[in-house]
Amino acid sequence: MLADAISAERFRLLKDRGTLFWGVLFSPIAGLVMGVGGELFARGMMKGMPPIPVDLVGRMVKALAGGASPVVGLFVLILSTAVLAGDYRWETWRLLTPRNGRVNLLLAKLATVAGAVAVSLVLYALAAALGGLFSALTSGAPLVTYRGSAATDLLGTFAVSWLQLMILVALSAVVGVTTRSTMGALIVGLVLAALQSIVASQLHEPSLKALAIPAFSGDLLKTVILTPRSVVDTPAPWGLALAFLLAWLVGLSAAALALFQRQDLTRE
Repeated sequence: MLADAISAERFRLLKDRGTLFWGVLFSPIAGLVMGVGGELFARGMMKGMPPIPVDLVGRMVKALAGGASPVVGLFVLILSTAVLAGDYRWETWRLLTPRNGRVNLLLAKLATVAGAVAVSLVLYALAAALGGLFSALTSGAPLVTYRGSAATDLLGTFAVSWLQLMILVALSAVVGVTTRSTMGALIVGLVLAALQSIVASQLHEPSLKALAIPAFSGDLLKTVILTPRSVVDTPAPWGLALAFLLAWLVGLSAAALALFQRQDLTRE
C-alpha cells in the first residue's frame, strides 16, 4: 500500500510542471547561470592575467556544501508545501483517504519530496561542474585533480545538505497539517530557515544549545568531512551533531504524522 501511494505521489509531481520546475530544476539552472555570469565578469576584471586552474570536483563539493542555504531552502519549501499541503488547497484529501491509510499517504508525500530534493542537489552539483567546464573551455584554464577524497567529500556533503533540507521539509509538513495552508507552511519554514542560519553564524563553540540548531550541526559536520584530520586540534562532536539532525527529522516527521492522524478531513 505504501508503494502504491509513493507511485501515485511521484506521478502527480511529474505532472505538476510548475512545482517540478521551481522546486527541483530552478536552483540548478540559476546556479549554472550565476556561475557562468560570475565567470565572465571575473574574466573581464582580470584581463591579461593567466587563467585560474579549474577543479571540477572541488566545485561540486563546494556547491553541495552550500546546498542547504536559505536561498536553496526557499525553493525546496515551494516543492514541499505544494506536495504536502496542496491537497488542503484543492480539497482532495477526502478523495484520497478512503483509498489508503493516512500514514501511508503522508509518508508517500515525504518520500516523494525526499527523492526530488536528492535529484535537485545532484543537478545543483552537476551545474557547478558544467560551469567549471565552461570556464576551462573558453579560457584555456587547465583542469586540476581534487586534492581530497572525492567520493567521501561528495557523498558526505550531499548527505548532510540533504538532511538539513529534509528537516525543512518535515517542518513544512507540521505547519502545513496544522494550518492547512501552503502559504503558511512556506512563510514559517522560510523565516525559521533564515533565523537559524543567522543564529548559527554567530556561534563558534559546539555547545549543546548550538548543536541543537540544525544549521550549526550541519556546518560542523561538513567541516569535519572537508577538514584534514591533521589540522584539527580537538575532535569535533560530529556524532552528537548528526544525532541532533536525525532527531529533528524524525521528531518533526512523527509530529506531522500524529497531527494528521487526528485531523478531521471530511471537508478537506
